[in-house]
Amino acid sequence: MKEISEAGGKTLNKMDRSFFNFAISLYIPSFFIQLGYGLVSPIMPIYAQSFGIDYAMVALVTTFNALGRIVSDVPLGWVSDRFGRRPLSILGPLLITVSAIMSALAGTFYELLAYRFLTGVAMSMWMVARSAMIAESIHPSIRGRVMSTFQGVNMIGTAAGPAIGGIAAELWGIRSPFFFYGGSTFISLLASLAFIKETNPHGREVRERKESEKVSLREVAKLFTFPVIMAAFANFVNFVRFAARSVVIPLFAADVLHLDPGEIGLVLSASTLANLVMVTPAGYIVDKYGRKKGLVPAFLMTGLVFALYPYATDFTSITIYSALLGITSGLGGGATQTMAADLAPEGYRGFFLGFWTTIGDFGSAIGPVALGMVADVSGLAMPFYVLAVLMIICSVTTQLFVKETYKREKLVKTEDH
Repeated sequence: MKEISEAGGKTLNKMDRSFFNFAISLYIPSFFIQLGYGLVSPIMPIYAQSFGIDYAMVALVTTFNALGRIVSDVPLGWVSDRFGRRPLSILGPLLITVSAIMSALAGTFYELLAYRFLTGVAMSMWMVARSAMIAESIHPSIRGRVMSTFQGVNMIGTAAGPAIGGIAAELWGIRSPFFFYGGSTFISLLASLAFIKETNPHGREVRERKESEKVSLREVAKLFTFPVIMAAFANFVNFVRFAARSVVIPLFAADVLHLDPGEIGLVLSASTLANLVMVTPAGYIVDKYGRKKGLVPAFLMTGLVFALYPYATDFTSITIYSALLGITSGLGGGATQTMAADLAPEGYRGFFLGFWTTIGDFGSAIGPVALGMVADVSGLAMPFYVLAVLMIICSVTTQLFVKETYKREKLVKTEDH
């Protein structure tokens, strides 16, 4: 028993060191990327409207960002397997910096869409490299907490961003937050250069693939089972939810409740701050009880909260609903991304995670436009009801069809043995 205890202690210490090193190398750059994203989130739909377009067209600023990710996720996953994670984690923030500044200088709506597409490609570089690093560096028994903490760090940036961006827009004009966005991602670039280490040196995953090519291909094919597809559907819905939050809520707040950009920024920040409160309990739940224990109730309760939004009448009520949305959606933590890391096979991590991210990005691309069309036809209240139904359906399909990707009792049994 003493020998087992010592081994367990060594494993724990190794995981603690891994967590600390990971925190330094990726959390800091990610914070500044998300801070930049948050700076423009409250004004993005309003900025798009300034070019004289309707609701469905407004949603294209989110859709084109997602399209940039969709077309590049899988190819960039292959690139990261072949050439390593670090180059993408540096090039991504560099391109985001450039596209943010160019967005501020856009002369037409279609020019803005082109820069949003470039931002999507750059974000794909960062997200695919980051996900592969997590899968390679973090033990499954603490992966949920790492993902949840990662999400929490992102949310600190996202929470600060909307309020700052909204105030900047009021003081210096609707284009000014994009310049702050560029500055924030430039800091992320410097942090990436200073801290991020390569986790796949000299294409190690490609060498592993070549050593057992036939076995690897069979294993990858086996992954695309019905339960895995349903898990990917949960990821799709999660991205629809996140993208809709960035489009439908600001439009409803501006056009129905007549809130100004600063107030809209505070509404979004309330949601993010409430979500941040859930970081620790969400990570604990998915590591101790399994990934589904976080996802299923999160989807169900989030759907119920979306159904409340049409009843908001002022700044106070919509802020309360947004805080509730942050709590319910935060219960799932980073569970969908944790599932992806659990499933990603050695030798094909970048490729598989690129596929997983692509599915989510389809949600980001399709969701806002579809909901914008619903708003054009039926008003800005109806998209919230559509979201409510979608989230509840997803909670049911996840419970019935998605297999648990990690069970703590298996780890305990191995340690006892």
